[in-house]
Amino acid sequence: MKIKILIHILILAMSLASPFMLRAEAIGGKDTIKAYLSALENNPNDKELLKTIAFYYMNIGDRERSKEYAERLMAVGKLTGDRDFCELYGLIVLGSSDFDTDADSCFRNLEKARIIADNSDNHDALLSINNSMAMYYMFVHNDMYTATSYYYKALEDAKAINDERRYGIVLSNLSGAYLTMNDVSGQKLAEQAHEIAEKRGEPIPLYYAKEALAHFYIMSDSLDRVEKLLGEIEELHKEGGFGGEPELYLLKAQLAEKRGDISTAYSNYANAMENFGNVDGSSISATYLSYASLLRRDNNVKAAIEVLEHGLGYVKSSEMKIHLPEIIKELVYAYRNAGYYQKALDCSLDYQASQDSMFKLSRERALHENRIRHEVYNNERIIDEQRIELMETRHRIMLLAVCVAGILMLLGLTYFNYRKKDRLYRAIVSQNREYMSREQLLLERIEKADKTKSPGSSGLSGDKADDLMSRFTVLMSEHKLFTDPSITVGAVAEKLSTNRTYLSRAINDSMGKTFTQVINDYRIREAISLISDLDANMPLKQVCAEVGFSSLSTFYTTFQATTGMTPARYRAQLRDMNG
Repeated sequence: MKIKILIHILILAMSLASPFMLRAEAIGGKDTIKAYLSALENNPNDKELLKTIAFYYMNIGDRERSKEYAERLMAVGKLTGDRDFCELYGLIVLGSSDFDTDADSCFRNLEKARIIADNSDNHDALLSINNSMAMYYMFVHNDMYTATSYYYKALEDAKAINDERRYGIVLSNLSGAYLTMNDVSGQKLAEQAHEIAEKRGEPIPLYYAKEALAHFYIMSDSLDRVEKLLGEIEELHKEGGFGGEPELYLLKAQLAEKRGDISTAYSNYANAMENFGNVDGSSISATYLSYASLLRRDNNVKAAIEVLEHGLGYVKSSEMKIHLPEIIKELVYAYRNAGYYQKALDCSLDYQASQDSMFKLSRERALHENRIRHEVYNNERIIDEQRIELMETRHRIMLLAVCVAGILMLLGLTYFNYRKKDRLYRAIVSQNREYMSREQLLLERIEKADKTKSPGSSGLSGDKADDLMSRFTVLMSEHKLFTDPSITVGAVAEKLSTNRTYLSRAINDSMGKTFTQVINDYRIREAISLISDLDANMPLKQVCAEVGFSSLSTFYTTFQATTGMTPARYRAQLRDMNG
């Protein structure tokens, strides 16, 4: 059976693309959309119909058609001057359709839409924008913390317009972010989303709410609840014709694995991979990860390595980096168990580097996104000024035309205004060219900067240094030695049977950080996990002590420098949601 499953993986790994479907509620079935399209033929410039159809195709994952109708909607806006509806919702659809093809275009279109929505105080549009922004950070950048902040904003927008249906959908999406972080505090969010979906009786939100809740029950070992939910999910699947077979088989495999029925687990993992098709990328990477983890625990390490390498290739080939750190971490354990210590070290360094660079990359991305925001804002301002100036020019032309006394004066005034308009249009063209030139120059500089980056050199080499760093990573990740407030490089060196000078040098060469900086990084990640557990409600002083900080002020300073907010503010956001 294992050989058969591995053959399936080899075939799928060569054939799968990187599909991505937004988990949002469609407006209706095939009959409904046919009626809308038929009505649009009689009135091709109906903005409400164009918006509805564009959102329908976006929600079912038909990107080309959603963009087609979004562009038609924006064309109607240009004809009628309706920015607050046509351009706004057109930009939202275009921005939400480009996640895995053009991340910059996605971000730019959503920011343009945000400016229009903010100016008109349109919470309906802001809800869609913030939900799409959350998905952008979640799937494109694997940045769950930024994604959750946007989901919370979307929840506030849903409250502002009293939209319970979309509030429940965003709750379900938010619980998915917590599930990706393996944070059980997201279970309450999934339960709230499930309660809303059951009350409303709408099958699509109910299906995904039950699916998210089943994952949390597996995580918390509530296996009887999972069994019940699986039956309900299968019924909804049969009735609604959902395309979620891989997710369903993944749940069955994880449940069988928890119960010790390994053969059934293998069978369900095989079924999941055979039905990947047009399922979203997070389900595919999650299946690779769970299946390989089972193989490794079942002492089939080489098979686990093969699965993980295919999974890693899939994630890297797609634009969505969700589960990438977890797959690399699992590869470290698999290589180590197989005795491939050099590969284990390489993967360990890749994993550590990805974790260490996460915040640096976030800052660089924030800088780049702020540049885009500034360009979008500046362009909007220039366009508004040009519109005002054009309106004033037209007004002056009309006023002068009324005051024309004779044909000579009329010809003179016509010529004067012609030249004035000509200069104005030239100025507009010049400004637009200058803007495009600045934008191109900025992109070239960013590309050039990326190409000129080179990795730091290492002063240590050899099997001894490799083995030392591999054991150091295990000591921190598995034994959490960083929670000892009195930890020193000498003490760690003693546990690793080496000297402090050699260990310090090895850490600096391999990670580019000091021993203290590395320890603080581990502590902050642990602190985030503890603070997110709202049921435990651990006092921040206790969190500080639990993760190894001896000073509360040092804890606050380090936490804010790393995450951009204080521990208290982070917890307050979570409490506000549950309050």
